[in-house]
Amino acid sequence: MPVYAEIITQPDPQDAADLEILYPNDSVKLLASANAGKLIIYGGRFNGRILSAFTLTPIYGGDYQIAQLSVREVTRRRGVARQLIIQAMKQLPDDLQSISADLRSAPELINLFAELGFTANNRLWCWQRNT
Repeated sequence: MPVYAEIITQPDPQDAADLEILYPNDSVKLLASANAGKLIIYGGRFNGRILSAFTLTPIYGGDYQIAQLSVREVTRRRGVARQLIIQAMKQLPDDLQSISADLRSAPELINLFAELGFTANNRLWCWQRNT
């Protein structure tokens, strides 16, 4: 199941419906924030459908936060989140220096983030771009 990452800004009706499945009652607000430049939505696509997504929010001076990682329930435990993050990391913003993730509410993601090069730093998991 190859998943391809793309930045979602102007979804067509099917993509909007897929995002609503991932973020019930929040997808319109997330898209508005993305269109206002407040965050980036990365969507994971397979067979033309968005199966997963996460947000990447600029914090300060090249520091970003990854949040709201979501995978459709029917495709969980198949490596979809892993593929989405790996593919998205190939198309990060130029100014990005580091990514942090607060995994306290999602401890099941700790192993995934550790395998992707994130390290624990107090309550956050952090990744640094090689310069």
